[in-house]
Amino acid sequence: MPIIDLTSLTRTFSAMGNALLPCHCVLCDAPLSGELLCHDCQLALPYLRGHTCESCALPLTTQSRFCGHCLQNPPAFSRSLIPFRYGFPIDSMIHRFKYRRHLTQGRTLSRLLADHLQHSYDQQPDLNLPEVIVPVPLHWSRRWLRGFNQTEALGWDLARDLNIPLATRLCRRRQRTPPQRGLSRKERQKNLRQAFSVTRRGRGAFEGRCVALLDDVVTTTSTTRALSKLLMEAGAAEVHVWALARTPDR
Repeated sequence: MPIIDLTSLTRTFSAMGNALLPCHCVLCDAPLSGELLCHDCQLALPYLRGHTCESCALPLTTQSRFCGHCLQNPPAFSRSLIPFRYGFPIDSMIHRFKYRRHLTQGRTLSRLLADHLQHSYDQQPDLNLPEVIVPVPLHWSRRWLRGFNQTEALGWDLARDLNIPLATRLCRRRQRTPPQRGLSRKERQKNLRQAFSVTRRGRGAFEGRCVALLDDVVTTTSTTRALSKLLMEAGAAEVHVWALARTPDR
């Protein structure tokens, strides 16, 4: 079994997020009785509808099973389960949670993702349910500046909602790379070269397991490709990418 780590900081964020759930819609402020989003706001979210790449969930304009990039350079992960296109208001909700620590935004996002994942696995019985969740690690210096790892915080909510263990010390980010925003696909791949590693505790912990690799937003798949390759090299049988939103190809 992987070693499950719950830092006091993440525990505090999770507990506060549950304790401070609003009695109003987090988007339009309509009065509610326990929900986080009103019905109208939930229907207006930018769902990732239509035909998408079976591997990376990129929206496609043809009926091909895979996008051109996945055909030319297949990733180590086998599936991507992502409910939303990266657009308003999901983008602003992620931003407020990630950079301003709006905890109710994070809890709303994690519930939306958990609902999508439960439905996806229920509707596809041949799809293996992951046995462990691995959030994309944040370099210690960036985590210190930000105050927490937003993906790890999402992971604790999903671990509780889906009853799947979360592993936070099996992978690490050993290099503080420049921000990915604004970089091309090739620049992102170069930026992440040798950025991640599987820790000593993680060696053997993934052997034969289906692993869920959790991120907040997938843009060029550079991060998920780099990490899923490491997980497969560490013995994982299969890697599924879980994320809140997918950025359409530019």
